Parts: sequence; structure tokens; C-alpha cells
Amino acid sequence: MIAVTAYDWVPPFARGLVRDLRVRWALEEAGLPYRVKLLSFRNRPAGYTDWQPWAQVPAYEEDGL
Repeated sequence: MIAVTAYDWVPPFARGLVRDLRVRWALEEAGLPYRVKLLSFRNRPAGYTDWQPWAQVPAYEEDGL
């Protein structure tokens, strides 16, 4: 399954304008199932920078890669 990360803190006026929307939109258009991992900006999970070295979103994972 595809997983896309996004921050949970996005204020209402900016929702739909952040970069994870583009990836999610493409997955919807392609009809691919995915899940969203919401991250706290200040309390990212341990090891997140091992996966996304710059601690940015979106990060994309598919079957462990």
C-alpha cells in the first residue's frame, strides 16, 4: 500500500495549497489506493529523518520503499 505523509497542523486557509495535495491528487486520478500518515511538525516520529532526510512532506512510501 502507498503511504503519503502530511503535517497535521495545516490551518484551514492553507488546506489544499500544501504540497502533499499534489501527490494525493495524482494518486486519486490514477485510482491507486493510499493512506495518509499525519505528522506533528514538532513531534515527528523517531526515525522519520532516516526516511526523509530533510524532514519535509510529502514523503512517499510504497511497500517499504
